[in-house]
Amino acid sequence: MNPPLSLRQRAVRGWNDRRQRRILYVVLAALLAVLCAFPQPYVARAKIVPQDSSNIGLNSTMTALGGQFQGFAALLGGARQPIDLYLAIGRSTEVADDVIRRLELVGPDGYASTAKARLALDRQVDVHSLTGGILEVEVRTHDPVRARALTAAFAQSISHRIVALDEDRIRRKQDVVMNRFKEASARVVAAEAALDDFRRRNRLAEPATELGSALSLRTGLEAQLQAKQVELQMLERVQGPENPQLQAVQSAIASLRAQIARTATPQTGAAGPTVAGLSGLSNEYLALYRDYRFAQALYEVYARSSEEVAVEAIAGETATDVQAIEAAHVDADRKFNIPAVALLALVALIALFTELYAPATGIDLRIGRTPHRRGNDA
Repeated sequence: MNPPLSLRQRAVRGWNDRRQRRILYVVLAALLAVLCAFPQPYVARAKIVPQDSSNIGLNSTMTALGGQFQGFAALLGGARQPIDLYLAIGRSTEVADDVIRRLELVGPDGYASTAKARLALDRQVDVHSLTGGILEVEVRTHDPVRARALTAAFAQSISHRIVALDEDRIRRKQDVVMNRFKEASARVVAAEAALDDFRRRNRLAEPATELGSALSLRTGLEAQLQAKQVELQMLERVQGPENPQLQAVQSAIASLRAQIARTATPQTGAAGPTVAGLSGLSNEYLALYRDYRFAQALYEVYARSSEEVAVEAIAGETATDVQAIEAAHVDADRKFNIPAVALLALVALIALFTELYAPATGIDLRIGRTPHRRGNDA
């Protein structure tokens, strides 16, 4: 009596038997064909567009306040955020945890822990970008109601997260601007007091009368130069070297320095002597007046910036940061299980190779066969 065959021996015999191998292919193909359609998968999706709340109503406001301060306001206001930032927000752990809390996915009727719920959401949910800065939330499950609920929850959580980050940005910006505004106000008061005290002690007239047009021109240019230098320092911290706004400020600084250099040449014109020809008393008076004009320039800049931040805060409270292009919905077309489709294609390729290509090319796929030797041994 022959001993029973092991599992490996049975598998080898079945593989070497062409008829049994073909039956196996047919059975596998039929099983995978059923799994391709059942259980039926459903795909739900939603399309949203993050809005740039920092520019809502601010362009017209800053134009009315003064067009020359739009560049500085753009520095504090910030440009439109790149789509990669919104993608990072949509795929963040904070958004996933918020969805888990909204739908109560952890509990007796859900997952055992938050970590397992996150892993399940990573497999079922995909957040990606489309042309035009559109975010698409796509959920694939075998339950259409669950797919739609997950899609709607993700869209709401992304919106709330963007709003929260925007509110935090505005709050930090308000703190910076208000602190600088208070410092600028105190600087104006101190500079004006020093100028008045010097004028009283030396019995001098108003700066425009005492120093003439040359003094006014020189001090105005130097005040503008210092204000531009402050703006340049702030731009260099947040902007790249090829930024058009940064290059424009650098050109303005070079032009102001050239004008100041021309006023430093001692000469007498129809409007009177230049600043270089004034006495030591006038030079001290000039320094005090320059500090006063510079303090005034900074005060005006931060006053307009505080108005911009206030308008932005109001716009952020009254406007939504995310616009829904398509609400959460389930696709109407029939979907198939992608892993089963891939396995079915793999089985078909293996069957074509073993049943058609190998016999046609003379490849022997039998396992444990005895190698055929050509010729006689010497």
